[in-house]
Amino acid sequence: MTPDAPETPVPFAELSSAARQVWAKYERSSDSSLPLWRHLADSAATAGLLWEHWVPQGVVDLVITALPGGEEDARRLVRFLGATHDVGKATPAFACQVEALAGRMRDVGLDMPLAKEYGLDRRLAPHGLAGQMLLQEWLAERFSLDGRASGQFAVVAGGHHGTPPDHQQIHDLQLRPHLLRHPGASEATWRQAQYELMDGCAELAGVVDRLPTWRDVRLPQPAQVALTAVVILADWLASASELFPYEPDSWQPEGAVGEQRRLRAAWEGLALPKPWDPEEPLGEPSELFAQRFPQLESVEIRPMQSAAVQLARTMPTPGLLVIEAPMGEGNTCLL
Repeated sequence: MTPDAPETPVPFAELSSAARQVWAKYERSSDSSLPLWRHLADSAATAGLLWEHWVPQGVVDLVITALPGGEEDARRLVRFLGATHDVGKATPAFACQVEALAGRMRDVGLDMPLAKEYGLDRRLAPHGLAGQMLLQEWLAERFSLDGRASGQFAVVAGGHHGTPPDHQQIHDLQLRPHLLRHPGASEATWRQAQYELMDGCAELAGVVDRLPTWRDVRLPQPAQVALTAVVILADWLASASELFPYEPDSWQPEGAVGEQRRLRAAWEGLALPKPWDPEEPLGEPSELFAQRFPQLESVEIRPMQSAAVQLARTMPTPGLLVIEAPMGEGNTCLL
């Protein structure tokens, strides 16, 4: 059954003209593009649906147990991380790549050099790393999160293309702030646009009142990995133009109706299977053996096979059971 799209607010409706001109996606073959705010909203919604309807409960529990608000905090956090993963695209180092779109941004006060003028320096500011640094700055200023607290959330943006940035990469970019904001008259405009987008993400995900309570959270590394994996998948899906078209008509009218229609169409088109949720089979081991291998109805179950079933039933959570036994004890039938 397809879940309904959540009735979420549309916090990006009041963005300045500068923030609305920041682009995220460009398709050269059709010369079409998608604004960053739109991609962030799509990714947040997709991450939320994946979390609620597709991610296995064992993965969800990794995050729930680390947050003071449990399940509700986890739901909000995954949407926030899905929303903010690409904020590093709101930088001159990224935006200069498509000159036509960069020109529109310059027209609203977001100055930047040509891509060729950056030279090799631009490679030091991949948008994942840029996003991590912007998020940490914003979390510190808006919510007084220190480097440890902000880093465990922001690293998801830094690693959403597969590998979290290392200390040297962070250090190299810190020495080149012009890649994050063009210095001079437009620097304040860049900062305002970046903060507007991150503020909008926080409002969209409902974490404005939760972030201050997460200052003392210690996200275990497995939880960070799980969250990053969900964001990677959400980003990949939200980047598919066949699911989330670039044409403005696909999200008009702006507001809850347009959001619901866009997300519902994408989710129905995706048609993901439900998470695997097996029920533990009842009955004696010999009965289970007969059900699993009806062609061996005349064969008596081996003691090792019976013991394996009994041992599996004592495991408190699903896991791996490694069995070593001599040939002829029935190992193959347990695979």
